[in-house]
Amino acid sequence: MTELHVHPAYQGRGIGRTLITTITDRAEQPRSILSAIDTESPARGLYRSLGYTDLARKVHFPSAARPYAVMGAPLPLLRRN
Repeated sequence: MTELHVHPAYQGRGIGRTLITTITDRAEQPRSILSAIDTESPARGLYRSLGYTDLARKVHFPSAARPYAVMGAPLPLLRRN
């Protein structure tokens, strides 16, 4: 999977959480790694709540104007209690 986005009109409803956990629950790998724009955002908050931590910050991809953070988490991802 390359990118996962939830339309802004539908954010905050648990759709992103459901999508990412459904996808990663089927993965055979022990870990999930993703990148997100390196700023405090609802997306980064979601990733942290699922167990992702920063692996690298201020990463510059050739096709992106803004720096990214690379985050990783062991699978399965954390669930809300």
